[in-house]
Order: sequence, then structure tokens, then C-alpha cells
Amino acid sequence: MKIAIIGVQHGHVLGITRQIIAAADTELVVVAEPEHGARERVARDLGVPGISDYRSLLDGSIDAAVLAPINAEKGDIAVACLESGVHVMIDKPATTTHADLDRMSEAISGSAILSCALTLRFSGPYRAAKQAIARGDIGRVVSSVSQRPHQCRPGRRPGWFFDRELNGGALLDLCIHDIDMVRWIHECEPTSVTASEGTSRFTEYPSFTDHAEAYFRLDDGGSAFVRASWLTPDAAPYHGDCRMLIEGTHGSIEIRTSAEVSCTIDTGRSRCTYTDFVDADPGGNALGRDFIAAIRGEAHPVISGDDVINSHRWALLARDSADRGNLVTG
Repeated sequence: MKIAIIGVQHGHVLGITRQIIAAADTELVVVAEPEHGARERVARDLGVPGISDYRSLLDGSIDAAVLAPINAEKGDIAVACLESGVHVMIDKPATTTHADLDRMSEAISGSAILSCALTLRFSGPYRAAKQAIARGDIGRVVSSVSQRPHQCRPGRRPGWFFDRELNGGALLDLCIHDIDMVRWIHECEPTSVTASEGTSRFTEYPSFTDHAEAYFRLDDGGSAFVRASWLTPDAAPYHGDCRMLIEGTHGSIEIRTSAEVSCTIDTGRSRCTYTDFVDADPGGNALGRDFIAAIRGEAHPVISGDDVINSHRWALLARDSADRGNLVTG
């Protein structure tokens, strides 16, 4: 299976690609990126040729592509690949507009597989929580609260990152992880959302949003609140203190994944904290294995094309709510 990288605007692409090419019978053959310096650096590091225009690859030259261009360009490139029969693994966010998401939704009806680096579905603490819920440890899930603070470090970011039209904003770039977890952990869909975005620290970038929050009502009567930011101090020894608190009818679960990695299950009668998740993702390649197994028809994907579409749909609706200042329904 021949793999290409299309776009190297975020360092995530290297880890994602290495996971995919760790699978048997896969080969990275080319890096496509219009920015010369970034293209040559990645192509040299990976030992493959670099080209500026990906479109020449859509003639059957490749079987799959890992996408990490500028966020606003992802939707158009993903659709072109999918319509050409090229399987797509895309870094988050998968798109920044409803129009591109609609086109992607149509394109996944063909033969090509779409997946996205919604990596929390493979995270040990989240998987432990999912298993505890399936066992009935905390009863029926009623509500959840998530926070995802990150360090920004502007000097390490490209200029487009601070342009909301190109980046998509914090609700898409950061909250997408937790919005996907709401759908996965609660095992139901949102029905409405109210949200806000703002800039408190990095005010030198007029359109950049450095914090965002969204409140969802769910179709089973439950609720979820997600919050994310670029406000973790530069001096912090961790990228952020990411957490999720899940409340059920008979107990609760607290997940931590950054400053600490743990899953605490509290049923009232007992309280257990798990910190060893080595067996949850042997080799750290679960995202890549899931993608390749789906392409080969060996297993139903943990992240399906429909999951990519539905989670991004609600992230976009949350951004609509932030822009309009009102409740948005699906």
C-alpha cells in the first residue's frame, strides 16, 4: 500500500504517518507540500521525494494519504482524494466550513475510507472509562465536563495559525477532541449547543481565539460542557492539564491525560485510580492500525467516516453559536 503525506503544516503529521507505515505492506513514497522549506525538511527526514502539488498523485499513484495542510485547505484536499479513491487520514480539525464538511459527507459514500486523528478514542484513560461505563460501574451517564488547556508558544507557530479563517478557531482546533468524546462516552448525539469564543491573552492577533466553551444538550436528556484554551503558562512543565469528569446515576469517573495520566472510578462504595495503561495501545500505533484495518476490511473502525463528519458538524455548530450569540440546534 503506497502512502503519501499531503501538507506538513503541523508536526502531528509525522507521528500519524509513522503509525501508519508501521503496518505491514505499507510504504511512504512522497511528501506533497507547497511551502518549499517545510517540504524539503520533512522529505529529507523521512527519506522520500518531495513535490509541491498533490494533484499529480491522484492518478492511481497512491492508495492513501495523510493530510496536514493549513486547516482551511483540508476539506478541499480531502474531498479531491476521496473522490479519486484515495483513502484519507486527516489531522484535526478535518475542515473549517460547513460547505466542505457537506462535500466530505458525500465523498465518503464512495470506496475510499475517511479517518481523522481524534486520538482520545485510543487513549488509555478514556478507554478505561468507556469500559467502566459498559460494565455499569457508574450507572447511566448523565453529564460530563471537559477541559483542554494548552500551551500556545506563539514563536513556534506559523502565521496562519493566528488567523481564525485559516485556523478555524479554538472550538474546532481544540474542542473537537472533547466534542468527539461527548458522542463516544455518552453514546448519543447532541440536540443543541450554546457556545462562546474569545481572546484574553493573545490580543495582538485580532481574529485569534485563545479560549472557547460549549454546552450541549443530548438526545437522552443528558448534558455536556467542554472548554479549551491556549492559556497554559509557558513556564508550566506540561502542555496542559486536560481532564474529563463524567457523572452517572451511581457514581463518577475522572480522567486526566496531561499533567497526570489517570482514570479514577468512584462508585461511592469504592474508589479506584488507574495509572498503568501500557496494554491499552501496544506500541502506540492504534490510530494507524485502525486506519489500515479499515482499508483492508479487517475490522470496523474505531473512528468511522460518519464519526468524523458528526463530531465536526457539532464543532461547527458550536462555532456558529459563538458567532451568533444564540442557541443552535442540529
